[in-house]
Amino acid sequence: MRFQGWTIFAAVLAVPACAAADGGPASGIASCMTDAARELGFNGSVYARTGGVVVQRTFGTADADGRVKVTEHTRFSIGSAGKMFTAVAIGRLVDRGQVAFDAPIGRYLSGLEPQFARITVAQLLNHTSGLGDYFVPQNKAAVDAAKTATDLLPLVFAAPPAFAPGSARAYSNSGFAVLGAIIEKVAGMSYADFVQKEILTPLHMTDSRLDAEGGAVPMSRMSMQGMLEKAKPSDLRQLRASPAGGLYSTAADMALFLSALNDKGFLKPDTAAALLQPRAEPNGGSGVYGYGFNVRPAKPLRVGHGGGAPGVNAEIALYPESGSELIALSNYDPPTATKMVGVLEKAMFAADPVSACKSALADPALYMQGGAHP
Repeated sequence: MRFQGWTIFAAVLAVPACAAADGGPASGIASCMTDAARELGFNGSVYARTGGVVVQRTFGTADADGRVKVTEHTRFSIGSAGKMFTAVAIGRLVDRGQVAFDAPIGRYLSGLEPQFARITVAQLLNHTSGLGDYFVPQNKAAVDAAKTATDLLPLVFAAPPAFAPGSARAYSNSGFAVLGAIIEKVAGMSYADFVQKEILTPLHMTDSRLDAEGGAVPMSRMSMQGMLEKAKPSDLRQLRASPAGGLYSTAADMALFLSALNDKGFLKPDTAAALLQPRAEPNGGSGVYGYGFNVRPAKPLRVGHGGGAPGVNAEIALYPESGSELIALSNYDPPTATKMVGVLEKAMFAADPVSACKSALADPALYMQGGAHP
């Protein structure tokens, strides 16, 4: 999730690595994970798959007292990366002919004002609807009280679209809340139940949940009052996932999700292609975005999503051309996971991963991405 009006800094506590076995071609990636965790002060779980080889490492602790070690089964909030689940849920309904990407949302949600009813499903998925961000600190009590995505609609439609739908792009948590309400209306069940039934259960994502129970405690230097001297449990913690993000998952479960994007039995090829197709900004800007997925067309082609909030950082990346995957989940402030994936990507696609990792960690630009070098 993104929080308006808050500057987010990275936590910089150094943590030890948990032991895990590897061998052969994995050794360069494994050593890079350990070196990067030490240099970046990374706390969380990291997963890499390339060339049929899987390497996973865990670092640090999951609780506020620093007593519970992170394991491969520790769940972390993935923040806005949860938007990928909403997009795939819509894709499942598209496959059944129950939803169309180009349909106006007024077809599925009754009683909307015309300025909202004409927005299309595709515009919600592509952040071109003109809707804003319901997920701001002043709405936290109402968000926590909401039991369904439909309960969020009064917050979403409290203000008119900022621009004519389809004329520009602006990142919108509100647009994904509307997608969740459409899922609930069409499927006849809550968003959480649909995601559980249609995604988590069939993909055997048994360590994933749509609430914070048992998950790693978000440790943040941000609070309602501003910056803190040191990290503590976030008072902006999201209690349950919404269609805009906040699902709790593990690196291994997220790898199962990424693999499903290439599984022709899970989504029809045309639907999966529509979700992952890069679409330029309507106003001629340089940015691109798919339907609920970030897309980087530059080599190596990368699709996925990140998530960042106080005490939450996730980077989840699939490289479709090679089938490689990189996942970093952390309960520290951004950009700790973002930096980790940035370093590992350079190592994973290099002929000499060890040298590439050292070069990436020595790059001063890495430490200018927010936060400080520990």
